[in-house]
Amino acid sequence: MAILEVVETGHGHVTDLRHELDRVRDALDRTDAVLGVTDDALARAEEAIAATRRVAPVVLTVLGVAAVAVATVLVLRARRRQADRSL
Repeated sequence: MAILEVVETGHGHVTDLRHELDRVRDALDRTDAVLGVTDDALARAEEAIAATRRVAPVVLTVLGVAAVAVATVLVLRARRRQADRSL
């Protein structure tokens, strides 16, 4: 009789263990899904950084040229006003 009790008790533990293992498997599946999304986001961020490194020097050069042009126009207008006043 003692052997049957041990087997029944062991069977209950096996069922509990299977239930816990299923919960762990579900948690690992969710973690894997989150890591997959994170990996995709990091890959897109890396591509964006690489694109920025290619485009940023061009944009900064264009902005610099535009700033110099605006400053030149403002200086020329100011000199023209001064010349007109002195006449």
